[in-house]
Amino acid sequence: MDSLFGIILAAALVNNLALVQLLGASSLLTFSTSLRSASELGLISFLILTLSGIVNLSAYHLVLEPLQLEALSLLCFIMLSTGTVSMLMPILSQRYPLTARRQRLAVVLLSSNSAVIGLSLRNTQSLGSAGELLGTTIGAAAGFAVTLLAFAALRQRLDSCDAPACFRHGPLYMISAGIAAMAMLGFSGLV
Repeated sequence: MDSLFGIILAAALVNNLALVQLLGASSLLTFSTSLRSASELGLISFLILTLSGIVNLSAYHLVLEPLQLEALSLLCFIMLSTGTVSMLMPILSQRYPLTARRQRLAVVLLSSNSAVIGLSLRNTQSLGSAGELLGTTIGAAAGFAVTLLAFAALRQRLDSCDAPACFRHGPLYMISAGIAAMAMLGFSGLV
């Protein structure tokens, strides 16, 4: 149990998809404008990352690997992730109608986001057991969602701060993301 918790914590903090691995960093900067939308999108991205990671990993180990079709993994992962999101979309539209209307493009783009595909490709290269890979998937999804939410809170604070005009908005966001990435690397000794 301790090792599974350590795997989840390491995937969320030390190997953070957005800040350390730079997977899905574009959605971190694009869709973290308000705290409410970031919280909804964080929950949706957690669901999409987890479900797509499990589906893609299962397809790789049950279909692609036995048939020696590993070269088609990228194409297969994109199709499976898009299919997973399209099946999840009606459920999300009922549960979060505002998000479904306002951020429909964001949810669709999450299906082929580099975080989703990169997590699946990274898991196929790992030699861990099924439980460890599941823990990695859940931890990476949780880390991505928490990072999205934390960066939205940080952006709200940065927009109201008294910074020089040359550092406002984009440069200050990038500097803050770099500092947050260095902070995530500081957890490497703990886990």
